[in-house]
Amino acid sequence: MSFEKRIAELRKEKKISQEELSKKIGVHQNVIGRYERGEAKPSIEVATAIADVFNVSLDYLVGKTEFIVDEDITNRILTIQKLPEQDREHILFALDAMIRDAKARLAYSS
Repeated sequence: MSFEKRIAELRKEKKISQEELSKKIGVHQNVIGRYERGEAKPSIEVATAIADVFNVSLDYLVGKTEFIVDEDITNRILTIQKLPEQDREHILFALDAMIRDAKARLAYSS
């Protein structure tokens, strides 16, 4: 999905008007309309502000991915990354096993 469609979809989903969004990110209301019509593209700073308002990644906002990253999962990954290497390896080993088992269950339940 394109940036202009994604921003309009997110805005409507969150019930935020163009005016409200423009105030939150510090641009004129008309600029939001231009973004949604594909007449203008935001700077990286403005795109980041828009992503922050909707709590989505820039990749999602620009249509590079269809997945909204779960903030709780992201925080857990960041916590794992900060651990000593041996602890990370143990956690990832256990996690890989659990993922493998979950995929197997899904495959056999279909």
